[in-house]
Amino acid sequence: MNIYIVSTMSDSGKTAIVSALLRILSIKGFRASPFKAQNMSLNSYPSIEGGEIALAQAMQAYVAGLMPSVYHNPILIKPMLGDKAEYIILGKPRAQLSFNHYLNDSSIRRLAINAVKASVRKLIEEYDIVVGEGAGSAYEPNLASKDLANFRPAEWLGANVFVVLDIDRGGSFIQGLGLMKSLPPRWRRLVRGFIINKFRGDERLLNTAIKWLEERTGKPVLGVLPYIDDLWLWPEDSMDLRPIGNGPLDVALIAYPYISNFNDIYPLILEDDVTVRIVRSPKELGDPHLVILPGSKNVVASLDWMRRVGLDKALMRIKGSAVILGICGGFQAMGRVLSDPHGLEAGTPGNYNGLGLVNVNTVYGTEKVVSLSRAVGLRGELEGVKVRGYEIHRGIPQYVGDEPLIMIRERNGRPVEQMDGVFREKELVIGITLHDSLGDPNFRGFVLNMAREVAGLPKRDSAGLTSIDLLMRQIDRFSSIVKDILDIDFMISDV
Repeated sequence: MNIYIVSTMSDSGKTAIVSALLRILSIKGFRASPFKAQNMSLNSYPSIEGGEIALAQAMQAYVAGLMPSVYHNPILIKPMLGDKAEYIILGKPRAQLSFNHYLNDSSIRRLAINAVKASVRKLIEEYDIVVGEGAGSAYEPNLASKDLANFRPAEWLGANVFVVLDIDRGGSFIQGLGLMKSLPPRWRRLVRGFIINKFRGDERLLNTAIKWLEERTGKPVLGVLPYIDDLWLWPEDSMDLRPIGNGPLDVALIAYPYISNFNDIYPLILEDDVTVRIVRSPKELGDPHLVILPGSKNVVASLDWMRRVGLDKALMRIKGSAVILGICGGFQAMGRVLSDPHGLEAGTPGNYNGLGLVNVNTVYGTEKVVSLSRAVGLRGELEGVKVRGYEIHRGIPQYVGDEPLIMIRERNGRPVEQMDGVFREKELVIGITLHDSLGDPNFRGFVLNMAREVAGLPKRDSAGLTSIDLLMRQIDRFSSIVKDILDIDFMISDV
């Protein structure tokens, strides 16, 4: 029997619980697949087919021992300026429109519904168990008739539905009762029970409330999962953005609007001499040893914000005294001119000024590069060194004075030759398009040793672990807790 995990709110821990269940089931010998029909996130990842899916579902695929597929997340919604978003269906960008337009346009709705149904059929055929994840609140009366994220796909999967209640934010028992009272009978019947998540304290304090909920809903509480504040799974959205570590190497992450794929910094957890701070103002920037400009869904809007708050001038002040690393959108922001003739990135066609830290321009085309990529270093201590990562971008670098840092040699298993990145050694400026490049021990060591030299710290070999190694360590720790608390056999039973 398939499983579907829903909740009464966002950020309740659904993604982590689904990931743990997938890991447990795969260890038990089941061929288990993740599934999230519709996800809204700026954090995305390439699928094995070359399409784009939410980062969270890519993570869930890896913990299940699979390669990420477009069928794991058939609809990805990436917010843009104003009320518009980019709608990616079965991995391909299909439209940029408002949510109201998406809900009411018959052609795009038909495309979306067919994509979800096709994914359900394929996953049911190919896997023993599908573990699905809902989105946001499981039932909203204004959206229920057009729901493509929660009970409708759960119904198509024929899944047992379990409701996660986030007790850390309060009101969870009332929310659980309210959900059950609100659901139409056919969806209410799908619910098999509740999971209480993020509890701190003595579970015995909940006994009366648990009994109260079970008596009024007729559904059992399967267990109470503890609050774990140091679990580092790949992030669904910017609510997961938080500092890292407590070491002497001071790293400042610039958290501009439309920040995306900031999981790029997570491998720094593997280095015990690192502290990562979240920075949103010149005062917060201070005098770090390393500054990271992460990805952005809208680089032009993020540049405008940096100029408004004064971070552009603050970065110029520390240029040459701190390492500045730009990744994907951050690399584009460091350049001279960003040319967007179609307005697909900025929202309005035009040429826009970058920070001018490097002599590289970016030209945005209509086609998006979505790829698991391999490259080789061309300069400095990276020369001849292999680097891996992934690409999701429309922008192509054009060199107008600087030299590339790497040559991308492979995209999705196909040979290519694409110059990328930049390295201004005297000014300590590095740019690269590859997301998760810090998850590669070679590139991580290259960047951090430059920063260690700035900090007066000894150089050292980077921890020889990748971002996937870190992920598996984290999920194994959490899944060992989940399997001791939840009755997995009950969750997958037909009774």
